[in-house]
Amino acid sequence: MFKHSYKFFISALLLLLVAAGCKKGTFDINNVNPNVPSSVSPKFALSSALTAAANETYNVGYPDFANRYMGYWAFSGDYGGYGTEAVYNTNTSFATNNWDAVYTTLENFKFIISQSNTPNGANYVGMAKVMESFLFGRMVDLYNNLPYTQALNGGTANYPVYDDAKTVYKSLVAQLDTAILAIKNAPVTADNPVAYDVIFGGNMTKWIQFANTVKLKLLLNLTATSDGPAFITAELSGLTTASFLGAGTDAIVNPGYSNSAVNLQNPMWQNVGFATNGTSPTTGNSFNRANSYAVSFYSNTHDPRISQFYALNNNGVVKGRAFGSQDGSEHNTIISAVGPGILKSPSQGAPMLPAFESLFMQAEAQLRGYIPGGAAGAATSYASAVSESFRLIGVSGYAAASTTYITQADSRTNFATSANQMQTLIGQEWASLNMYDPITAYNNWRRLGIPGDLPVSIYPGTTATHIPYRLLYPASEYSNNTANVNAQGTINNMTSKIFWMP
Repeated sequence: MFKHSYKFFISALLLLLVAAGCKKGTFDINNVNPNVPSSVSPKFALSSALTAAANETYNVGYPDFANRYMGYWAFSGDYGGYGTEAVYNTNTSFATNNWDAVYTTLENFKFIISQSNTPNGANYVGMAKVMESFLFGRMVDLYNNLPYTQALNGGTANYPVYDDAKTVYKSLVAQLDTAILAIKNAPVTADNPVAYDVIFGGNMTKWIQFANTVKLKLLLNLTATSDGPAFITAELSGLTTASFLGAGTDAIVNPGYSNSAVNLQNPMWQNVGFATNGTSPTTGNSFNRANSYAVSFYSNTHDPRISQFYALNNNGVVKGRAFGSQDGSEHNTIISAVGPGILKSPSQGAPMLPAFESLFMQAEAQLRGYIPGGAAGAATSYASAVSESFRLIGVSGYAAASTTYITQADSRTNFATSANQMQTLIGQEWASLNMYDPITAYNNWRRLGIPGDLPVSIYPGTTATHIPYRLLYPASEYSNNTANVNAQGTINNMTSKIFWMP
């Protein structure tokens, strides 16, 4: 297996990176405390923090496990040594960047807030709070309880207590409201980040829509909790589809990715793409191959996205293999790699939250009655979501192709005639999230049980009847914050649930 690593990307716009704690970095040797620069403009920290957040969404060691759990990827038949993950016997050293590195990035956003506590800094405060909510929410979804109120206070709270996950979630929802108010109430003289905002280029209206979409993302996860529906309805009161990211508006990070150096490439390209020569595959490209579960779904539903998600093999077709397969004939010449729709260019942007995901969530909220629209509105949002997925992945003539796709006589695609519209909706969201946001697909499976036929590993000795429910707390916590992590009790990745799971 290849070694997981964490890298910061630095574009031509980024002159420095604000790092927290004892992480490695480049510092002025004349600065008596390199961890506390004497003067750093929030705009520089904003660019680097947003770029790091994109790295944590796509690069090695972050969502890779979820792409495998959710039936998108399988292990290459030309590699070995993955038995531990293949039988789900993961430990405290598994996928730890989802904790360790994300807390570092959260430090950067906290720094931005601390350096922007004037009326003219309102936009920076709003953006940083949105990103804090996005990242903390993602961590709760993977780990449940975690340090929150005492986190990010090294030097004053070196051993932060763990907060109740549900309390954290509701605090994040409230923080998003605060972020929106900060942006809305920013004076006309407030600094606009423009070029340093590597998502929306300083368009604060889009930041408000992004904030509402992140809020919707968190709230939908609460659907199965006892007070969830009432809380969700109250929190979404007054919002309509116009309040969220819509068609053509993807939240995409691009600080100036390029092919001039490996660490400047788009994070997905660096993870599962190619070296700067454009031909030598990365280890991730060779190691992660198409999963037969997803390939079968796309094939059986006549989905033109299949050859965009996955590359054609040496025989000119897309072919997958089962997760955990030990078939020695399934070489990389036979089993498809990541496709051209995902790997468009080393300079492509990195979607943090694509428009199609927002539209699928809106459709669910309409179908449940959380926002106006009802079943008719949900049908419209669904159709737009599928069309946007086709657009982003690069299907030729995507609008007409998506219409043909969703009007075929198949309950897996045709929302209008489906006897179980929620099943169709979430199933198509799963089909679209492939490699874009496998964590949300993982959330949907854990809260709704969709896809209902998600396979488990066929690796010899596997006894699991379902994929894991969560990640284990990282070894760093057991070494450095021992008492507080041990207070969480015995954690089992197969049986310990996230608080919002039924």
